[in-house]
Amino acid sequence: MFLALIFQMPAHAQTISELKTQIDEKNKDIERLEAEIKEYQENIDEAESTAKTLNEAIKRLDSAIKKLNTQIKLTQNKIAKEELEIKSLNLGIGETESSISDRKANMRHIIDTMRETELEDPISRFFKYSTLAEFFGELEKIKALEESLKANHDNLVALKLGLETERAKAENAKKELERLRGNLNRELELDKDNKNEKAALLKATKNQEALYQKLLKDREKKRAEIYEDIRRIETELRKKIDLASLPQFGRGVLLVPIDGGVLTQEFGQTTFSRNTDVYNNGFHNGVDFRASVGTPIKAADIGVVKATGNTDSICPRGSYGKWVLIEHPNKLSTLYAHLSSIKLTQGQNVQRGDIIGYSGNTGYTTGPHLHFTVYDARTVQLRQSRVCGVLPYGGYLDPANYL
Repeated sequence: MFLALIFQMPAHAQTISELKTQIDEKNKDIERLEAEIKEYQENIDEAESTAKTLNEAIKRLDSAIKKLNTQIKLTQNKIAKEELEIKSLNLGIGETESSISDRKANMRHIIDTMRETELEDPISRFFKYSTLAEFFGELEKIKALEESLKANHDNLVALKLGLETERAKAENAKKELERLRGNLNRELELDKDNKNEKAALLKATKNQEALYQKLLKDREKKRAEIYEDIRRIETELRKKIDLASLPQFGRGVLLVPIDGGVLTQEFGQTTFSRNTDVYNNGFHNGVDFRASVGTPIKAADIGVVKATGNTDSICPRGSYGKWVLIEHPNKLSTLYAHLSSIKLTQGQNVQRGDIIGYSGNTGYTTGPHLHFTVYDARTVQLRQSRVCGVLPYGGYLDPANYL
């Protein structure tokens, strides 16, 4: 009844016990695939995305493709498990509804019997019996009927509560199934992106190390120009920051944009920024959070999507990759970079905690993570960079003061 509108049961309906056995088998498959994914991730972590040799770059992409293929199998297994769960719930709901129907029929019979008894004239009812024992025996039967009626009523209440619980579980199972199908579509897109990246790399290098080294040098040159632009422009824009009119520093002013939110690089003069030439001026204009590819990224506060972009379409591995810029009513703006996919479009309203996209490894990175920058919104500008299309610039602030 309830779920038949959502899922059609097969003609050879299985028993709940059989479905539970299949669910247990799926759980074992899921554990095995999760262990495989962990292995592939370790291989990926060993090879930086800025691989020093063509062989390392191909190895990283191959590991990423294998991991995604296994992730796709894992998600398909989770979907199959969820479908079995829904079938099991559907059977349970059907059995509960059948029991409710039987109980109602039983109650109708008891009520009809009692009604017939009550319609008799009390005196006529008394003289109908040849002995007092028979009369009192009939009274006991009536009392038993009343008790049976109460028991049936209590059972109906319990069955109804159980049915409502089963229906709630079925609704949650359906939502989980829809979420998993969304994950599967994203994983298929990521797998496609990785395969395209590998194909483009092989085409550009013709499988020759010398051409790969030239490609790396060209990218490094472009990256240096991009970060020089960011350094020069944002140094000027920082002078326009008006701290007095911004929200007071405090924990929770902005939501940590990723569940679990483990910092891998802080704001400013970090060890990494001082010991590498990644940022040119040795200054990190945001914070980085650990995030495997496909982790949901959330809006730090209510706001409007000011812009989105993908620098890899113009300068592969050169800058922010896929990014989202959100302007908030409290005069702050937030930037989310290196995403694998973006869920929003320019001008769209977002609520605090809405999923805006998924973490990735796009742009210039040394592994998957989320780069998060906070700006004074009044200083933010979208400008055409020299080599990487339109980029966001602004007077940046330490995110730690607001998270």
